[in-house]
Amino acid sequence: MVPWEIVFAVVPGLILFFYGIENFSREILAVAKGSFAAILGRVTERPILAAILGAVVTALVQSSAATVIITVSLVNAGTLSFVQSLGIIIGASVGTTMTAQLVAFKMTAFGQVLIPIGFLVGIFGRRYRFLGKPLFYFGLVFFSLNLISTALVPFQNDPEIIGLITRFSALPLAILIGFLVTSMVQSSAVTTGLAVVLAQQGLLTLPQAIPLILGAHIGSTTMALIASARMNLYSRRAAVAHFTLNLGGVLLILPFIDPFTELIMTIGGTEAQMVANAHLISNLITATVFLILIKQLGQFVTWLVPGNEPEILMRTHYLEDGIPDDTHHGFELIRKELGYAHGVTLDLFRAVMTYLATSDDADYQRVERLKDLNSHLDGKIGQALREISRRQLADQEATEVVFLVRMSHEIGRLGYLGADLGKFFRKASENGNGAFVVLAEKTESVYRILDANIVGLGRHFPVIDDATVAELRARDVELQLAINWHYREQLICLREKGDRGDSRYLDALSIIEAANAKVRDLRKLAEQYSREKMDEPVSLRVEDPLPLRHPVAGDDEKRVPDIPVERRIPGIDIQEGCRGEFSGRGDHDQVR
Repeated sequence: MVPWEIVFAVVPGLILFFYGIENFSREILAVAKGSFAAILGRVTERPILAAILGAVVTALVQSSAATVIITVSLVNAGTLSFVQSLGIIIGASVGTTMTAQLVAFKMTAFGQVLIPIGFLVGIFGRRYRFLGKPLFYFGLVFFSLNLISTALVPFQNDPEIIGLITRFSALPLAILIGFLVTSMVQSSAVTTGLAVVLAQQGLLTLPQAIPLILGAHIGSTTMALIASARMNLYSRRAAVAHFTLNLGGVLLILPFIDPFTELIMTIGGTEAQMVANAHLISNLITATVFLILIKQLGQFVTWLVPGNEPEILMRTHYLEDGIPDDTHHGFELIRKELGYAHGVTLDLFRAVMTYLATSDDADYQRVERLKDLNSHLDGKIGQALREISRRQLADQEATEVVFLVRMSHEIGRLGYLGADLGKFFRKASENGNGAFVVLAEKTESVYRILDANIVGLGRHFPVIDDATVAELRARDVELQLAINWHYREQLICLREKGDRGDSRYLDALSIIEAANAKVRDLRKLAEQYSREKMDEPVSLRVEDPLPLRHPVAGDDEKRVPDIPVERRIPGIDIQEGCRGEFSGRGDHDQVR
């Protein structure tokens, strides 16, 4: 039985250790204020550099779990691709060995010094006060381990304690204990640090410590697996890759555990140093093997976590390398990027309608990521145009900058309307009560007209031809007539049912109407821009009909005639009362 003295001596030390590690990681990340995320986001495609970066970041924050969770979150946000994340995750397993090495070389004595230094810097450090808390908690980590080490000194030769440790150090059981302890405290540094301290006091031998360390490798993956459960497909794959990596490393060492133990003993050092070296070398072996097989690791995880969800990355397609010195080529790249931004916005609206059909949370997450990408592209295009505007430009080039900036902003605003439509549908879905099906049916039929308009606008965007202009204007009339019909239908419902009529779908139609108005603004900009490209004079007067506010529904050049809806909109059947329904089975039932 474990003496109560050791329980009361060790447990408070363990609590302080865990508290110190957790808060040190948090304070380092707070000081960085997102710098780690930015650094990881700019990581090169070369896996070896990604691994080095992952190791360095993990050594700084003293937590592979923190690094991996940041990485998984960046994959979810689209800042990192799944393939990029693999190198960082592999490197994190090496960086996490730093704590054990510092403890093995008896750096814990510095804890008593770092705690007061951190406290004083936090109070009197002025411009360096932000370093106070990280220093304090780093000192607390070492102080707590030193406290545990001192508390274990009286029990170094206690046969009961030695027998208890021996009993729980059998291979399968020790791995399980290492896994459970690490899963509970969510820090492999706690488990390995404790193993090194026990080895320093002669209570744990190298052969007994190695299985404990292997179990800690697996246990360190649980936090990322839990955190990624509600994230997108590629985030879940990144978390599973972390688990696969660490489990694979354990399976790699286990068949050769005796030769591996002999190798560590050959390297030499104190028992504590050998335990720390075992932790380091096992992780180095794992990292090396999986870096060589990184492509196969990605393929295996993709097979393990199947899915065909497209990966949405917060990146431009044509401006990643910046604007070239050749201004003409720069404009060409920006025009292509605008075309890509248009395609993203179309995907955003279609993702919203997919969510309307499925009410699946994963589909709504895709809407959110496409909204973020839409905003990201607007920012990058604007940045590129600002860079070009600083150059010596001819009058025609300066005018082109104005048009491209305005078109980029209008695409961004169109994307915001798509996101607003998604939020509206999400709220309606959460409310339930069965009306969501009716909302979907009535909204989808009108949306098809908007979809056809966005597709038509994008054929040659940012330029446009006369045939497309005529097509879009005609479809504007069709959409306005369809919306008018729905309002008439609602008036009939209100007359029959009073306040009991459900008019929520009219709110969705209002957003679609506003989105179509934004497409119309883009079409007018494209018309003027196209004339400018053909060297026709274009006026950029303030009174140009290109409003940034919500415009009046319908075409600005041709008012919608008051023609009976039955004659103009195929597929509409107005019946008496609330049974009339816009079936949407007419000429625009299929949008191509």
